[in-house]
Amino acid sequence: MELFIKQVAKGAGRILMKHIGKLKHIEQKGRIDVVTEADKLSEKFIISQIKKKFPEHAVLGEETGMHGKSKNLWVIDPLDGTKNYAIRNPFFNVSIAFMQNREVTHAGVYAPFLDEFYYAEKGKGAKLNGKKIHVSNVSDLKKSFVQFCNGLSNKAIKNISKIFTHLRPKVLALRQQGAAELELCFVAAGRAPVYIMNDFDTPWDVAAGSLIVREAGGKVTNFKGEEFKLFKHRNIIASNGKIHNKIMKEIRKALQS
Repeated sequence: MELFIKQVAKGAGRILMKHIGKLKHIEQKGRIDVVTEADKLSEKFIISQIKKKFPEHAVLGEETGMHGKSKNLWVIDPLDGTKNYAIRNPFFNVSIAFMQNREVTHAGVYAPFLDEFYYAEKGKGAKLNGKKIHVSNVSDLKKSFVQFCNGLSNKAIKNISKIFTHLRPKVLALRQQGAAELELCFVAAGRAPVYIMNDFDTPWDVAAGSLIVREAGGKVTNFKGEEFKLFKHRNIIASNGKIHNKIMKEIRKALQS
């Protein structure tokens, strides 16, 4: 499964790299989101490859929705970080997650500009370009880079603003880099101790990265501390585990204010 996911993710990545800086159409998707022809070409390629190898499996894609029905489900984001991509910001990725009976068991995230491929299989650890990775040991809020993102609703924006305002004086820095799956992988690789996202309804944004964080030794819950479940929860804290309860406590304070 690792080789297949890697080949498909890198193939999609080549499509994205071919079209970056050459976009002819950037479409508005909803109130504040966008989609490009590169998103669509990447998704078409990924789905075709999955259906060729696993014709009986279902696929959920960001751009075209659900294809088929099966207990074996692929959740894909053909271009995570479209806004970055549209302005030639290199922080974007392809993400592919495989679920069995509603649980993610295999996941891959590929960042074409960095040529970094993250992979995890349930119970077998996480890797970056074939080498094992592990979350950081940071336990002090004041020494922490906190990555964050939010859903697109007015409620999501209001709540993340509360969280940002509350957290900013307590941490080293907050970063919104615009590609959730890659930011989760940065937690897994020890580059940042925590990532938070609130009020979202886009499972493809966290499907792969949440498994990669867990398999790298991290902890992934909702804001209440419950184990994060895809399709069930609409907020997420993914951390190195050492800082998890501290961040969760501060988020609760922020949202109660």
